[in-house]
Amino acid sequence: MIDIFLLSSSPERASHIVSRIEASGVAYRLRRAYGSAGQICVHKQAITRSSVLIVDDAELVARELDGVEEMLACVPALRCVLIAPAPSDALRGAARRVGVQQVLAWPNETDELVSLLLRLDARQRMSERMSARPSGRIVSFVSPKGGSGTTLIAVNFAQALAASRNRRVLLIDLSRQSADAGLFLATKPSPQTLADLDVPVEQLDARLLEACVMRIQANFHVLTGPRDPLDGAARLQPAQVERVLALARKRYDAVIVDPGSGTDLDASALRAVAVSDSVSMVMQQNPLYLQGARRLLDSLGAQGHAAGTVRMVVNRYDRQARIDLPTLERTLGAKVAHCLPRDDKHADAALGLAVPLVKCAADSALAQGIRLLADILWQPGAGRRETSIVQRNECGL
Repeated sequence: MIDIFLLSSSPERASHIVSRIEASGVAYRLRRAYGSAGQICVHKQAITRSSVLIVDDAELVARELDGVEEMLACVPALRCVLIAPAPSDALRGAARRVGVQQVLAWPNETDELVSLLLRLDARQRMSERMSARPSGRIVSFVSPKGGSGTTLIAVNFAQALAASRNRRVLLIDLSRQSADAGLFLATKPSPQTLADLDVPVEQLDARLLEACVMRIQANFHVLTGPRDPLDGAARLQPAQVERVLALARKRYDAVIVDPGSGTDLDASALRAVAVSDSVSMVMQQNPLYLQGARRLLDSLGAQGHAAGTVRMVVNRYDRQARIDLPTLERTLGAKVAHCLPRDDKHADAALGLAVPLVKCAADSALAQGIRLLADILWQPGAGRRETSIVQRNECGL
């Protein structure tokens, strides 16, 4: 069943669009409202319960997509279709940047709506069939602010899983600004990157994914970020990211995602976090982290990750810090699951060697802490969207 919300500025055009939906033959549930794209936030509650948003506005221009962008940020799994009489290149480009699935010209391209719904229906049916099969788990590490050490933790967490549990592990670097996970693992950049998966969703398959990963060892692969992180054209769209993660689930036991931090979290990164089985928020005992952490928790909550299901990991833990663990927990309403010690010496040395810390400094306190974090987050029998928090462990600090 596809849940559709249709916002149209014309009852006549709305009737035509509904007839095209009926022509698709897919099972659907429709909610309909009349108004312009600028009024989209009025219908936020209904839209958040939908899987497809169709906005039909004869006066739609690029600068009026703020409401659409807000909806897609709140509901990363939402598919959005815009319909306008003669969409300009500027409108199409702006729509693509905010994560819109498709922009259709009225009335010539409305038949494409049928094709889109058929594809979504087929994908949903396939997802339902595959959900009964064993599949890998996705763990995301996010942070409210850059410089938290999220990438170092994600890289070494992935390496620890691959080494100690003999699982097939894939690390995906989705960070929009830094995209430097590969620097922690190899002295030479990968010939292929995430940018090479920027193809139509229907062309994204397991063979292409396999061709784009960098092989660190037999059971540990990395999908590195674009070589030029500032190249906006090299960013995958949310639907592409979701497809990549779906493929990765079937090929790997563990998929570790480094989506970025704070304002680095674009629509694609939020989509990845939305479909993750487990989310860990990397914090430091710093007022600047507290300011952004509350907003990030609210954003994660809108995706279904309640505060109790987001594990807080305190990096560079300091017993003497003014902001202690009880203050963090009381301020954010979430429990601290684990603490990692500060170890700049070994971290810098590992980066210089392009070798994971858990390999080149295996006996260091930080390496031991990361391996313990892997034990905490990867408990036997752990399911999707766990609802309990494990006992806090401070690594003996």
